[in-house]
Amino acid sequence: MKEIKCTIIQDVLPLYIDEVVSQDTKDMVDQHLQQCEKCQKEYETMKRKLYIPAENKAPIIKKINKKWRKKKVIISFASIFATAIILLGAFAYTFYYERVIPYSKNLIKIEMQNDNQLVSHYYGKSYASVSETHPMPLEIDGEKKNVSFISYKETIADSPSRNLINNEKNLNEQDYIWKFSESEKIDAVYYVDYDVEKIAAGKDSWDSILKRAVLIWEK
Repeated sequence: MKEIKCTIIQDVLPLYIDEVVSQDTKDMVDQHLQQCEKCQKEYETMKRKLYIPAENKAPIIKKINKKWRKKKVIISFASIFATAIILLGAFAYTFYYERVIPYSKNLIKIEMQNDNQLVSHYYGKSYASVSETHPMPLEIDGEKKNVSFISYKETIADSPSRNLINNEKNLNEQDYIWKFSESEKIDAVYYVDYDVEKIAAGKDSWDSILKRAVLIWEK
């Protein structure tokens, strides 16, 4: 176990003497006092000061007790606030932090319907959101094509999106369908993880994204 500093022990001695510390803290102080002569002396001195006969030094005792009660309240509120921040961060990370679902042929299928509407069928259990770009002209093998990038994202917590949109009876009969915007202009669809903010900041480019993307449909 890491050695506890004397300054920390001496900070909690008044609470230890008042017997208002937790059992773990009491055990920690007991063990330290058995090994540290300096803190033993500080303990004896402080104990005498804190237990002066009430008829002689009652105002002093009240002042000391009030000081430590105030300190305990501040510590309690700080602990509650810190715990709340940690729990809020964990909740946000679990339910709102999105990551791209790795692509596989069995997971997504792109097809053009009879009404010339390009759609994406998702066969996974669930997802949190879909990212899609409008068709943009990019040069592929020396030829200009209108390319749309797409990616499905999930959170750590299992997203209920499919169950919200498709009831249990239809879940095995109808895949969740995503309709592309401006279908008639799209020549090819690529699956890739991209960050629009990085592109806007000049830290990434569509040409670079195209190189690492997976072609999943083309005319």
